[in-house]
Amino acid sequence: MKTIGIICEYNPFHNGHAHQLHTLATKYPNALRICIMSGSFVQRGEPAIFSKFDRARWAILGGADIVIELPTLYSLGSAQLFASGAIQLIKSLSIDMLSFGSETTNLNQLILTAKCMDCESTQNKLRNYLNEGLSYSTAFRKALGSDSLSTPNALLGLEYIRAGLKHHPSLEYIPIQRTSDHHNQTINQELPSGTALRQLITTGILIDISSTLLSAIPTPILNDMTHRITNGDYVDYSRYYNMLHMLSRRMTTNELVCFVDFTEGIEHLWLKAAQQPSWESAIEQIKSKRYTYARLQRMSAYLTLGITKDLLNVTIQNGPQYARLLAFNDRGRQWLRTEHDIPLIQKWAKAPTQLNNLGKSMYHVDTLATDIQALCFHNQDKRVGHTDYIYTPQYIR
Repeated sequence: MKTIGIICEYNPFHNGHAHQLHTLATKYPNALRICIMSGSFVQRGEPAIFSKFDRARWAILGGADIVIELPTLYSLGSAQLFASGAIQLIKSLSIDMLSFGSETTNLNQLILTAKCMDCESTQNKLRNYLNEGLSYSTAFRKALGSDSLSTPNALLGLEYIRAGLKHHPSLEYIPIQRTSDHHNQTINQELPSGTALRQLITTGILIDISSTLLSAIPTPILNDMTHRITNGDYVDYSRYYNMLHMLSRRMTTNELVCFVDFTEGIEHLWLKAAQQPSWESAIEQIKSKRYTYARLQRMSAYLTLGITKDLLNVTIQNGPQYARLLAFNDRGRQWLRTEHDIPLIQKWAKAPTQLNNLGKSMYHVDTLATDIQALCFHNQDKRVGHTDYIYTPQYIR
């Protein structure tokens, strides 16, 4: 059976995601739809708003057949690392095709641009622009002389193809037209943005949230998501920021430089900013053209999870060491019998016996990420640790 990979975060799942899955189901009815989903922390450098267990269930209810967790060491990475880890996982699982949302669906143009990304001339220009203090995405866009990188989804799409050319040359691509604005903070579109939904959930009034979600969330998921919100089963980001602020204050410069992306002396500015009365004011003091808000958020997560440069370097060189199953349906059930290049983890407690040393390090970070996310939930009863160990992959009939 043919398989289609979808690299996703579903933070949270909404109509735009359901539209992609429905489009794939219509065009490729016999192909399995396998989601490679970020776990407890996402690429924006903070905990996902809902647990990976809830998001995996909603993905199946929204049209996916299987949900596999992308290890945190990749889900927290820059666009290049995020894409590289996900594509290597797709290769290890022998997935045939990759679908992604993009503002441009001209596949020939996307592939041609992706091939240019590693050209020597492009890389030289990139280094020059980075030396001028520009962010990675801005520098790459200027180096390519193209507006193809002007949106996060187009950038990710190019990085997927770039990684595919290197790690999975036989991979086929299915770009799906994206029409909604990635950063739109209001829910006034048929296909809303994740940004708008997160803002609604974290700042809205419960009655307003429930009524607004009617137009944004697929019907099979709506009641479950509303219940989670009502019950406080979602992240209170002020708790996370206070935790991060405390950790920053207890660090020394020698300790900070061990963590990913702490270079060029920024550790000194970081410690000075940590004396601000809130993390929001601290990060404003650090932010610059080179150290964008997104990059600083990821650095914050590396600090919170204790992810060092040495560990990430080994991670980049070796790729994912396992695939953790989160949820599946009847269509996906038969695929579970397929043999893969890496262990398919179903029981978390038993996983270390199947893993090498790097795999155990990835396992530790994934466990810690879930524990820290749980500690940030609104509902005090949901702040217990080690929920990974009691979780069984959800079989949704």
